Amino acid sequence: MKILERSSITISYKKPFIDWNNNLTPELALNISMLGESKTYLTKVDFENADQLIKKYFKEIFELELDGTWTDENDWPQNRDFSTFCDWFNFEISDWVTDLEKKKL
Repeated sequence: MKILERSSITISYKKPFIDWNNNLTPELALNISMLGESKTYLTKVDFENADQLIKKYFKEIFELELDGTWTDENDWPQNRDFSTFCDWFNFEISDWVTDLEKKKL
């Protein structure tokens, strides 16, 4: 077990993201009850201000998620502000990341 010197932001999809995904890629449809449909992003250790941490990284995370589904930016939502991010994703911030694997990264 090794404690990583990182904070993390874990996101999962809300209905607007799922609807957008399913309209573009119906053959790879998502649904809100799918287990395992979350992603975790590691950040520098910073848990003094969780709001500041998510606001620093939300745009990058938003665009990585959109690009992971559909690379044509013309089909991405025009408004990608923090409010829209909160409408499209659940997120949780952790100040403690532990690697349970014995192998090194």
